[in-house]
Amino acid sequence: NPDLVTNINYNQVVKCLKKSKIDFIEVGASFGSLVIKHGAGNIDLTSMRSDFETDGRWAKVKFTDSLEEDSKRRDFTFNSIYCDLSGVIHDPNDGVKDLKDKKVKFIGDVNDRIKEDFLRIMRFFRFSLSVSGKFNENDLTICNKNLIHLKKLSYERRIEELQKILV
Repeated sequence: NPDLVTNINYNQVVKCLKKSKIDFIEVGASFGSLVIKHGAGNIDLTSMRSDFETDGRWAKVKFTDSLEEDSKRRDFTFNSIYCDLSGVIHDPNDGVKDLKDKKVKFIGDVNDRIKEDFLRIMRFFRFSLSVSGKFNENDLTICNKNLIHLKKLSYERRIEELQKILV
């Protein structure tokens, strides 16, 4: 699914979709996330936010209209590349360069990113295999030290991410 972010407040997005009679599923209103039904596929849409408290999977959030604030909560540099409606790329963490160099690079401190959301361990494995074909040894060591925490994730979420790795 395409994964989009908007600076429009979540409630305004919902109101607009309802007014336009566009089908959607509210998957995480408290996180500003919904899925828009589009033809045979779906589009994941999330309002920009910053996380101010995390527990290893879920975060308490506040909504923002700042790309920089939203980008700080992202896991990898290439997941913080934005494109506005004029087609201008905004890349506050040099994600384009890392993609070109085939580098999977955490934003900020690796330990902090992982402790905010342990699913990032599995995402690190998936993207390392698909983007670079190898692992950053330092980040791999840190991920391995935190593997025990994967059991804190729901079984369904682990299976879903494992499927993405295998595909």
